[in-house]
Amino acid sequence: MDIFKKLFGIEKSLVKPDCVLSPLNEVDLFAGSRAGGRGRGDYYRVADSRHATIIGTRYSLLAGDCVLSLADSPCRNIYLFNCCGGVGGGIGAAYSVRKAFDFESFSGMLAGRGEAGCYFPDAKLAGVFSSYSGLPEGTCATVGSLALEETHLPRFRALGADCLDMECSAVFSAAKKAGKRALALLYVSNSVPDKPWHEHLDRRDIQRLGRARKGLASLLTRFIGRDFAAL
Repeated sequence: MDIFKKLFGIEKSLVKPDCVLSPLNEVDLFAGSRAGGRGRGDYYRVADSRHATIIGTRYSLLAGDCVLSLADSPCRNIYLFNCCGGVGGGIGAAYSVRKAFDFESFSGMLAGRGEAGCYFPDAKLAGVFSSYSGLPEGTCATVGSLALEETHLPRFRALGADCLDMECSAVFSAAKKAGKRALALLYVSNSVPDKPWHEHLDRRDIQRLGRARKGLASLLTRFIGRDFAAL
């Protein structure tokens, strides 16, 4: 059996040059009600938008594996689109990630050991997007545990982290290995420590979050549609 089709639900040859990698619940932000070009594999849901292939992951730990699976596909550019925890930034703040520190190990976070590696987006793709969008650039700490975020907050602040996620450093390192260009766009859905991931947001925060999520998706869609990524 074709492993790619089993995992993704489509033939590898159908993947477009631009791929948006997101959680499952974000796929329809980009694909909308478009009926064609959809696939559901064992671990990924795929939808076809006008200019990009949208890939939804079931589990955050599979984001790096997803990128490696695209190594010999027509994909050239990978855009990670996801929510994140803010470090000082308010709900709805959005960032283009300029670097991501690797705190991916749960056991490492629990033990408080080790120096964090640092990974970067593709410099040319990030530069073109920054010039087009004017979006603030942020530093991300990619974590292996939500429960341990607050414990490590002083270290994250010392590194200048603006946001916390669970995929970014893995996507950047995997993209480099696979020979792809990667960019990460994150919007703040919770704030450490005052509005942590396990607490409900109030109505105004929910509205702010909805606007940020849709606005960032629209910005990325316009960027890909103008084909700046081909420069």
